[in-house]
Amino acid sequence: MGTGRVVSRTSHVLLTLVGLLIFTSLFAAGAGAKTQVITKKIGPITVAPYQVALTNQTPGNFRPVAPDVEGYITKMSADVVDVKTGKPVPIRRIMLHHIVFFNLGSPEARKVDPFYGDGEERAKMILPEGYGYPIHPGEQWGWVWMLMNHQSLADQVSIRYRMTVVTDEQLKPVIPLAFDTSNRRSGLVFDVPGGGKPGSVDLRQMSRIAPVSGRLIAGLGHVHGGAKSLNLKQPACGGRSLYRSSPTWGRKNHPFYKVRPVLHEPGPINMSQFRSVRGIAIAEGEQLKLVSRYDNEYPHSRAMGLMLTYLAPDPAVKKTTCRKLPRDIEVLKTKHKGRKKVPPRQISIYDWSKKGKAIEAPGPRGETEFATGDATVVADNLSFTAGNISLPRGASITWSFPGEVLHNVTLANGPEGFSSDRLRSGGTFTKKFTKPGTYTFFCELHPVGMIERVIVRR
Repeated sequence: MGTGRVVSRTSHVLLTLVGLLIFTSLFAAGAGAKTQVITKKIGPITVAPYQVALTNQTPGNFRPVAPDVEGYITKMSADVVDVKTGKPVPIRRIMLHHIVFFNLGSPEARKVDPFYGDGEERAKMILPEGYGYPIHPGEQWGWVWMLMNHQSLADQVSIRYRMTVVTDEQLKPVIPLAFDTSNRRSGLVFDVPGGGKPGSVDLRQMSRIAPVSGRLIAGLGHVHGGAKSLNLKQPACGGRSLYRSSPTWGRKNHPFYKVRPVLHEPGPINMSQFRSVRGIAIAEGEQLKLVSRYDNEYPHSRAMGLMLTYLAPDPAVKKTTCRKLPRDIEVLKTKHKGRKKVPPRQISIYDWSKKGKAIEAPGPRGETEFATGDATVVADNLSFTAGNISLPRGASITWSFPGEVLHNVTLANGPEGFSSDRLRSGGTFTKKFTKPGTYTFFCELHPVGMIERVIVRR
């Protein structure tokens, strides 16, 4: 009996000492951890009146600056701000249509997947607690962005991005895994032809193979006007849905629908995101599939279906598992009230007034040229030759782009949705018209004044 008490007390003392050592060790490890918000601002960037500015088409060295630290990004956001005041700029002035950040890493091992992206919906990277995107001193970043000026005067803005960075602490690292249902078309866009019955849907898909075993712990999506949803599926488990990113559309009085001129079909004010501490188990080599769903009753030109997910490597995941999804999956939605149903499509074309303002127009000025067969149009000097053209059904138009300035052809309204890539230096694009009716077009980058109307005869 007495010996038993001595052993018990000794064990108790040892356990207490071990506990204190563990506590002290954890405290010491956590004591050095630092969390800081790092803000970077790049600019000024000049955007011409009623035009679009792109990353590689804007004078100046506007490469994003990476935090020169060893640590992890746990949150990230981007915005357009006034050059002088630093305050966010309203979209009636300049809109950040999209922005995507890439980590170029070192020349020996480049990281090609984007690690953060944002659009009109102002998506934010918000990783669950305990996870982070690893960054290192000396890294080089790259980006692509598009700014739209809704004014008759040139304007200057800066792009600001903020990151919550944790240093001196070991977090679970994440690998970004991006999906694109255009399947890497130039600009990452596709065209919904439209013309379907009410309720009809245009489906696009893109599959990727998981590079390592791990757990999907977060994800966010990006779409354009006309989208119904993005759905990430697991084919090995009967094609079940792992996560559906759904749009919230602004109310009728939302600024997205009030700004003039309308330079593109307005997108949603929010796309739902997900995060999970436990994560969704994914095996190395397993296929994942993203499916985008768009309204197909009406045409939607230069649409997007993008999803960025974060995969935390976990060697404990040995093979594909079709168990129930984690209960801790959290869906992040906007607090702003909006609409779930895709709003009516509203796109017009605009010409210049005598006072240098954008005015809605049924088509460009000038007589209509009648073609008996195929036709050619030159897109240069901020205009289309043969601004009004009539041709028989079944004929084709070939647009040529001889100049050094990027232009394209984008449908505003008509029986069938389509667009060309951004072209220059002798590039061409040909379209055969099989559906009669009136088509109106604009250049996506110079939407005011660079317009065209095509009448396809029966």
